[in-house]
Amino acid sequence: MPKQYIEVKPITDFEDVLGYEFKNKELLWQSLTYKSAISEGHPMAYHNDLSTLAFLGDAALKYAVSRYLFLNGQDQLVKKVSELHNNTQKILPDLILANIARDKLHIEEYLIRGNAQRTPSTKMYASCMEAILGAIALDCGTDQQVLLFRVIEKLCSDRYDTLLIPDTTFRFVSAFDFRGNDDEDDAS
Repeated sequence: MPKQYIEVKPITDFEDVLGYEFKNKELLWQSLTYKSAISEGHPMAYHNDLSTLAFLGDAALKYAVSRYLFLNGQDQLVKKVSELHNNTQKILPDLILANIARDKLHIEEYLIRGNAQRTPSTKMYASCMEAILGAIALDCGTDQQVLLFRVIEKLCSDRYDTLLIPDTTFRFVSAFDFRGNDDEDDAS
């Protein structure tokens, strides 16, 4: 009997969900390929996993949030964000990124993974979310800033009310108002 693999929807369908059309579809394919799929020989797996794109996506997200805070006069929060950077902490924790990936994008329907990960973990969701942002950052070239910020705002605007700031333990605080409605016309 042939080996059974976790079925996924076509990655081109994911572009509609994401609201971004990739010029380089291989970046999207890689951003949705978890390492277990490669090791198990999943027929849909890209030859590289999402980890390098996740690293880039984490940096892109830090930049987007830091830039927003700086341009909107949130000096104390910019200082806190720089402390997070110095301590190599994430600007948004895995749980928030995972919730965005699960609730808004339904990534589990597209995530190419091995059979051991039938139910994606919080870390898998978060890593995939970061990888998608990294793939967009690479794909959009000279339009990177505008396009990346538009996608981040669409995906994260309802979650950007919270930001990690350091104290004895990390906790969430109301941070800034980065509002955007999915219904809004993006033509402006």
